[in-house]
Parts: sequence; structure tokens; C-alpha cells
Amino acid sequence: MKRDLSFSGTGISHVIVSALAFGSVMLSCTEDRGPAAGGLTGGESTFNVTLNAGSFTGTPANGGEMDGAEASTKVIPATGMHEDDMANIWMLQFDAAGTCVRSVYYPAYNPDNFPVTLSNGTAQTVAFVANTFDANLFQDYAGTWSAFSSLTRDVTEASIHTGAGVGDRYLVISGIYKGDITSAGIPTAVQMKRAVAKVKLTWSVAGLPAGEAFVPKSLQVCNAAVKQAYMEASAAVYPAGAAGNFASYAATNHPAAGTYTWYLAENRRGTGTGSSSFDKSELTAPGGQGAYCTYIDLRGEYTFADGQKADLSYKFYIGADVVSDYNVRRNNIYDLTVRITGANAADTRISITSAGGEWAVDTDTPGNVNGGVTFN
Repeated sequence: MKRDLSFSGTGISHVIVSALAFGSVMLSCTEDRGPAAGGLTGGESTFNVTLNAGSFTGTPANGGEMDGAEASTKVIPATGMHEDDMANIWMLQFDAAGTCVRSVYYPAYNPDNFPVTLSNGTAQTVAFVANTFDANLFQDYAGTWSAFSSLTRDVTEASIHTGAGVGDRYLVISGIYKGDITSAGIPTAVQMKRAVAKVKLTWSVAGLPAGEAFVPKSLQVCNAAVKQAYMEASAAVYPAGAAGNFASYAATNHPAAGTYTWYLAENRRGTGTGSSSFDKSELTAPGGQGAYCTYIDLRGEYTFADGQKADLSYKFYIGADVVSDYNVRRNNIYDLTVRITGANAADTRISITSAGGEWAVDTDTPGNVNGGVTFN
């Protein structure tokens, strides 16, 4: 995967976002309960907080550029995406016992100043959730920190973005501070993460054997998570492996070669057993997780030199590498460039349906004599 420089960064220092709420502010949750209760020491403090949204984080793997221009043929949404901005924020404070002691909704912001008021105490947890566009979402929240950190929202390809209009879209961005609350304020910037991953696929057809051809019919993201957690989950595998937790995005029919971009809720399945890009597939996914791993499916009709035709399905599993990682992590960008170089039935990423019988499998030199897929 190659790094897209426009989204490169650590998510720590590239963009500092702080804000001043104006308009109405909503305050709810349990009132301060006095010294010693849940680590509260009495009173409250008002100070500025810096929320650090950074950028999508991407780690290049098998980097390189595809031949020719990378025309962006599909970006969802096509315009109006505010990937790095925070338009509104919910702030919730939980005491040392995990009880909610206050929640505030800031409906709008001045990016230069963000004063907040919190209850003084030790071992407190303060959650910040940006871009919900819902002043009632956490009003009078009475749950514990454990319950709050497990909350999710249902998402689809269309609803994974927030915001009022098609031309003005945002992403849910969240972060937490854990520590003491005093008049000195929060000592460091709160690190925020987008609750989605950004996935880019750039594909092309190059170097097919003489007389062969590939005509694309559809391009689709499959096994996308349909539950989006507001806060980053602590479980190594998330969400739970169940058919109802995943769905496919709408297919793009007759996709032209080029670059396609999607936003996906996190789907962490773990590390598989593959030893090369050649065999990264459902078969080498982590034990019991193959049916829940997110992948991109490029389907089309392949014509061989002898005139025979076959319906092909090229599957590219998303992860930090093209070998064994099957984790779609929040705030990460996955940038995959592939070339279709042939139809090799020995390539476990390729499914072949033949009208004229079974295809021979070259097991001695897979992906070499009959072509296949190369990653760049």
C-alpha cells in the first residue's frame, strides 16, 4: 500500500483543533456529589482544552505508483467531505467509579478557543465525541463509562457520514482524557480519532498474455461493519463475528480502471496465516474469522487467447499489509494499488467460473505462467 501524502500524518501533530462554543450549551448527567465521592474533590474548574484531530494515518506497504494518471472515478461522497473538521462536540465526564457526573453539548465552535467546565476530581475520564449533529444524543446520560464506551450507531454506506446536507459531510471523531481535573486544566492535547477507516483502491489491467482480455462488470466492498462504535473498542476482535454485523456496500457497475474511495467502520479480525500476497484470502484468515473479513470484490469477464470466456472474481482483503493482516482500524487509511495481469486459478484470491469445464492449476509457478494479480 502506498501513502497518499494528502492524508499522511501521525494523527498527533499535523492539525491542532480547538474551539469555543457559542449559542446554547446543554448540561446534564449527575450533579457533583461532594468530596471523596467517585474521586471528586469538590467544586469545578473552567479552562481551555485542545482537541487534536490530526489526519488519517497510513502505513505504506509494497509502495509504488500505477502506470499513468490516477483518475478518481468514484469518491463517496463526491464532494463536501470534511475529514479533519469538528463541527460540534459532546463532552461527558465520568468519575473514578465510572459514573457520569456531567455531559455538555457544544453545537458550534470557534477553532481558536474551547473553554470547558468540569468537576474537580482524581482519576476522572472525559470523553469527547465530535460531529454527531444531535443535541439530544447523550442528554441526561445515566449510564456508566463501561456502558458508554460500548455504545454504537447503525451505519450504512450512506449514513456513515454525518451532517445536514449532501454537500457538507463530516465523520464521527472521538477521544478521551483520563486523569485528574484541577484548575490547572488538562495538561496535554486530547488525541482524537476518526471512527472510520478510509479505503482507496487503484486498479488497472496491464501485461495480459497476448490475445487475452478482462472486461470489468462490478466493483464492491463486502463484509463492511454495520455497527460503528463512538469510542475505540478495547477488544482485539471487533465487532463480534455474526452475520448481522456485516453488509456489502452497493456495487459499482462496469467500473472503469482508476481510483475508488470508501469510508468504513472499523472491523478488526486479527492476523492470518498467509505467507505472501498470493494466498491472502478467506482460507488464510484468522481462525473462524474468514466470513467476517472486509474485502473488495472486482468481478468481470475474462477472455482467453483460445476464445473461451470465464466470469472472474478478484478479492482483495483489507489490512495493514497484503499478506496476513485483516484489520480495518479506525483513523487509518488503506491505499491499495493492484494490476490485473491474468487469470491464474492457483491464486486463492481469484474465483473462476468456466462454461467450458475446469481450469488447469499451475502449482509449481503460481501467479507466474498464467498471470494473476500484482500489488504495487
